[in-house]
Amino acid sequence: MKSDKLKKSLPVLVSVLITLSIYTGTLAIYLYASGWRIDFSNQSVRRTGVLTVKSSPTFATIYIDEEAIGRTSKSTALDIGTYNIKVSKDGYYDWNKEVTIVEEKSTPIFPWLIMTEFESKIGFNSEKSLQKYWIDDTYNHLLLLLEDDSGYEFVHYDLNTEFWELGTNPTMILKLDNSDDEPISNLDIQLSHSGELALLTVDNTMTSNKYIIPTNKISNYNTLENNLIDLSEFSDYNITWSLDNKYLLLESESDVLSYDFAKDTKYLLMRKLNDKDKWTTDQEGFFYTFKHLETSEKDILKYSLTQYKLDGSSLREVIPTVYFQNNTEYIQNYRSTGFDFSFFTNSPECTQTIGIITQFSVNQKAKGVYIQTTQSTYWYDIVTGKYITVSPYPVELIEFSQDNDKLLLKNSTKYEIFTFDKEDGDHTVNIGAKDVENLLFDQIKNITWISNSSYISFEEDNFIYIADKDGDNRTPLVNSENVLYWTISKSREKLLTLMDTKEDGLQIIIYTIH
Repeated sequence: MKSDKLKKSLPVLVSVLITLSIYTGTLAIYLYASGWRIDFSNQSVRRTGVLTVKSSPTFATIYIDEEAIGRTSKSTALDIGTYNIKVSKDGYYDWNKEVTIVEEKSTPIFPWLIMTEFESKIGFNSEKSLQKYWIDDTYNHLLLLLEDDSGYEFVHYDLNTEFWELGTNPTMILKLDNSDDEPISNLDIQLSHSGELALLTVDNTMTSNKYIIPTNKISNYNTLENNLIDLSEFSDYNITWSLDNKYLLLESESDVLSYDFAKDTKYLLMRKLNDKDKWTTDQEGFFYTFKHLETSEKDILKYSLTQYKLDGSSLREVIPTVYFQNNTEYIQNYRSTGFDFSFFTNSPECTQTIGIITQFSVNQKAKGVYIQTTQSTYWYDIVTGKYITVSPYPVELIEFSQDNDKLLLKNSTKYEIFTFDKEDGDHTVNIGAKDVENLLFDQIKNITWISNSSYISFEEDNFIYIADKDGDNRTPLVNSENVLYWTISKSREKLLTLMDTKEDGLQIIIYTIH
């Protein structure tokens, strides 16, 4: 009997033990993944986080508090706390940073290592005289105006060629003879935002002509008349490109017009009836006006932001109403006591938006509007309809990051990075402003984002540097004393410099830095 009962209960017992083992194992895996660790030596349980290091190039040695723990790419569990992380590879500068490990979180870092010695080559050289040069807003196109005894030529240099591209670089895109009968008195170029088109102005003693020319293919001067545009009646207007590269914008003291040069058609976009009204365009082909609205409240400024196409059609209100305080007492309080970087809604009673709007920028890829006033600076989130204070001072917007969630800013004493968007659960990023450390503010020139949006490049004290966006890992590249222009390629592998010296003439020198 006992044997029969044992036989019957044994499968049940085994099933219970297997179930308990599965639950115990699952719980152990969950606790391990959540950062729990058992320290048998101290007979204690502790919580940890994870450090993940992904370097470029890979197979670099990782040091944690001077102890080597392996090569990149690698993840390792660490106790909660702050560590000195060093990433090292032969032939490259060391990368160092203090990194804080948070419980139950993975903290990723992405060291970008720079070579200690650069290979260099000459990408272009010429004995002709450099008269002017232009660079587009996307840092893809460099246009050179060269002169010799026979006349002028425009040379296009692609700053970001790919290895599979078979075209010639540089390319002479236009040659102009300078005759004694009608000598050229002035040549000028206005590059479009993308740099693929240019507004060419040719002045001589008798005429002033304007042409739209492509910058990435050859134009023949004999057929240049086909590209002629007639803006003679707008000689007193300021002419700029729309950010979508399809229109010219004509601005006077009284109005703003767009000119569709493909259709030879002009559109009236705005009459300037109030000095407080401001306008801009975006890369998607829209025109915006921040229009000042009358209100009975003397201490309140009221605006609306409208959008329409550059042909004047499809009117839409982006912000029906936004209020700004005229009283500077509120902003003085924010400057002295500080404030939280948090989003807020706007109303006539809102004391966080202050000042008269002086300029703004709409970025649909970033889903927001940068607004600068006489007193302060703000970011408006188009999706949520909320605002956040960027700075209690008017600050200069240098550039959007290429991932479209950060701003590079300059105020009167320092440079800042303002982050207005981040991925949910990312504990390594905080919404708000952070100083770029370790910069000699008065000596900084040509500061700009690098294409991965995690590093910046700049000139300081006649040297070109890169650094991460916090200002750490400052790495010297080359002396900039005789450099007219320089840029880091989108691939982040090359440094290109434009130089013009008596000894070597005009040169574009390409350095391999990564």
